[in-house]
Amino acid sequence: MARVTIEDCIDKVANRFELVLLSAQRSR
Repeated sequence: MARVTIEDCIDKVANRFELVLLSAQRSR
């Protein structure tokens, strides 16, 4: 279960990182 939780966290972080990059590019 711990492994799944870690993977979920990584996926969420990756998604947020992509959103931040997209928003940064749009603002620029």
